[in-house]
Amino acid sequence: MPQLFDKLSAAGNNPFDFQIERLIALLRLVFTSYCLVFFISEPTTQPQFEAIKLILAVHAIFGTYIALRLFFGGLHTRWQLPVHLADIVIISTLIHLLGATSTTFLILCVFVLLSATVRWNWRGALWTTTLMVALQILLVVASGGEIDSLVQYTFLIVIGGMFAFFGASRERSYNRLMNLAAWSPPKDHTDTVFDNNWLNTSLMHAAAVLEAPRILLLWEVAQEPSLCTAVFVDGKCKQDNRPANIYGDLVAPELISETFFSEALHSFYCTVSSGKTLYLNPIINSLLQKHFSFSSVCSVPFIGEICKGRLFVLDRPNWDEADLTLAKVVASQLRIQLEHHVLCVQLEENTASRERNKLERDLHDGILQSLTAAGLQLKTVSSRSEGKIQQDVENVRKLLITEQKRIRGFVEGRMLLSSQELFELSADMERELNAIQRQWGCDVVLSVSPKGATVSQDLGHQLEFILAEASANAVRHGQASRIDVAIETIPDRIRLRISDNGHGLEAKTRVYSQNDMSDLNIGPQSLRKRIAELNGSLSLLSSPQGVELHVELPFCSSAPI
Repeated sequence: MPQLFDKLSAAGNNPFDFQIERLIALLRLVFTSYCLVFFISEPTTQPQFEAIKLILAVHAIFGTYIALRLFFGGLHTRWQLPVHLADIVIISTLIHLLGATSTTFLILCVFVLLSATVRWNWRGALWTTTLMVALQILLVVASGGEIDSLVQYTFLIVIGGMFAFFGASRERSYNRLMNLAAWSPPKDHTDTVFDNNWLNTSLMHAAAVLEAPRILLLWEVAQEPSLCTAVFVDGKCKQDNRPANIYGDLVAPELISETFFSEALHSFYCTVSSGKTLYLNPIINSLLQKHFSFSSVCSVPFIGEICKGRLFVLDRPNWDEADLTLAKVVASQLRIQLEHHVLCVQLEENTASRERNKLERDLHDGILQSLTAAGLQLKTVSSRSEGKIQQDVENVRKLLITEQKRIRGFVEGRMLLSSQELFELSADMERELNAIQRQWGCDVVLSVSPKGATVSQDLGHQLEFILAEASANAVRHGQASRIDVAIETIPDRIRLRISDNGHGLEAKTRVYSQNDMSDLNIGPQSLRKRIAELNGSLSLLSSPQGVELHVELPFCSSAPI
């Protein structure tokens, strides 16, 4: 209750409310003056009319004072509630003295309820109606009369309910506009590129503005052969990519460029800006409708220079024409943010490409030339050596040649293979294991399940990097002489187990999660960072018999930029 009175008494703090108060003051003065003139000119000898005239005269003087202070004085705020209570008491007394419904009664009721509604929306209308009915009953009881005029109370309740509905609609529109105004884009482009929560936040704002339980957004990016989908429900956003023409036309041909809503799709009726229309074709593509299970919808198309698509607002039980305009604004905002995201990604890719080109030049002009010179010198040393020394020198030279080819492949772009090419785990990982054996002089055993399993080239290269780093740690820090590698693919993930026969991290057996290793600052830091960037998980089992790493990666893992 104290909070309610604070809100009521604080009305009028902004210029718009101040203008409303001026209008109320003028209406008070006009209505009171009209009623006073009406009763003065009324030829009657009834005694209560003299009291009515006196009350109206006092109210007219009071109204004149308020109007003068509003237009020429410094009256601003925290006076509306006392003045409104005074209006209620005076008008309730006049209604009681009149004793029957009349035009005057109608004017007075409408004025006081209108004042409450424009000041405090539905709360003002509700509390004013309740207070006026209570005062009417109290005055009747206090005067010893009987409550027999139900018409007055019924009229008061009905008109109060209408104003409360108007106030609720006004407050709803205000809140929706405030939600729309609070909708802001990411602060900088890195938020958009690396944080996928931006779309979840945007769709959450869209759902709040449009008061919808579900939001479906479908869009295409220029020169990309896929249809992006995002479904927001229960505070969460689920994104997916589908073939570009999987649904064909999303809506009926006549509605492709239209904003519309329909509360019952099976009826083929929908409402566009020009009114309600019956269509011969299904309003929504049947496959789309079946896949996302909706029957009530408001839909808006959007077309930009980079993105085009359609917004579907789902599961609201009713719509009106005002929602069409608001949905257009929301769809336009989503289009702007989608194009902002695409431009940020392209900017990041261009920046990474420039850095990669610079790195390629530096590698080609520096490290590759040094490796070539080192290889030639080792070849000379090997030709002058014999026995084990010659073999060791030759192994080092082959290792340099292997790494030289790997770097040259990156420089020439052969590492950036098409995502459609597959990485065969058994054959391609075997080559990496042979290189590890030559490099570290340890035995490496590989098992793949199921046989012939494949992954994307990008994920395959990430597995190579993980295995190379884990093997280096096992030999350098654990003095391992044998490493066992097991790779298993399941429907949406790949599991990697790397175990060695080294001495472990400490004397006792213990399992460390990814968070444990980060908190304690132990274990392979480079692996932790790489796996975290790939949205994977890592755990480590350490014992005196060695270390066992367990890695899980989603199939959609890709190398970080």
